[in-house]
Amino acid sequence: MTMQERTLAGRVVAVTGASKGIGWAVVEALTARGAQVVAGARDVSGLSRTGAAFYPLDVTDEASVGAFAEAAVQAGVDALVNNAGVGSFQPVEEITLEEYRRVMDTNVLGTLLVTRALIPHFRERHARGEGSQVVNVTSDVSARTFATGALYTASKYAQRAVTQALAAEGQGYGLRVTEIRPGMVDTFFAGSVQGEAHKAAWLRPADVADAVVYALTAPTHARVDEVLLHPVVQEVAF
Repeated sequence: MTMQERTLAGRVVAVTGASKGIGWAVVEALTARGAQVVAGARDVSGLSRTGAAFYPLDVTDEASVGAFAEAAVQAGVDALVNNAGVGSFQPVEEITLEEYRRVMDTNVLGTLLVTRALIPHFRERHARGEGSQVVNVTSDVSARTFATGALYTASKYAQRAVTQALAAEGQGYGLRVTEIRPGMVDTFFAGSVQGEAHKAAWLRPADVADAVVYALTAPTHARVDEVLLHPVVQEVAF
C-alpha cells in the first residue's frame, strides 16, 4: 500500500500543536486521507482546513486541556497525536528556572495532561471492542544528548519514558502507542525561520506527517513502536 492509498476515512484524530510546522502538516495529511481532525494550538486565529475543527489549547493548563479533550470525545476521537513542543538550547549553567518550567511543562507535562484526559475515553472504546492510538512526536534526541542540549533533551528523554510506560499500560485496554523521532526538520523550531537556505536538505514537515500516517494506518494487528527518521545530510545517529 502506498502512502497515498493509506486512507483514514471514518477516523477521528486529535492533534496538538497544530497551528504550524509539523502539526499543521499532520493536519493536512490526515484530512487529505479522510480523517476528521480535532486540532488544538495556543493561537488558532485564522486557521481553516476542510475536515478539521480548531480549538484554542494550552497543553500546560488543565482547564484548557479538559475543554479540548471534551471536544475530542464529543467528536468520537480514536487517536491522539501529541505534537506540541518547544525548543531551548543553552549550557547547563545558563538554564533558568523559568526556562526549565517552560520547556518541561510544554514538552512533558503537556504530553501527560492531554493523554491522561483521553484515557478514560480510550478505555470505554476498548470495552466496546474498539481500538485507540496515541502517537507522540518527540525527537531523535529522545535517546542521546549534546552540549547545550541538557534541558531540551531531558524533556525528550522524559517524553520517551512516558511513551514507553503508556505503551505498556495501554496494552491492557487496546491502546497502540507510537513514538515518532525526527531529526533535523525545516520548521519554525526554537524561534528559527522555515525555509532558510541552510535547511534546504533537511526533512520537511510533510515527511514527519507521513510517518504519523504510517503509524495510524498500520493494520490493527500491528503496533508501530517507534519511527526514527533523519535527512541524509544529518550525521548518522541513533
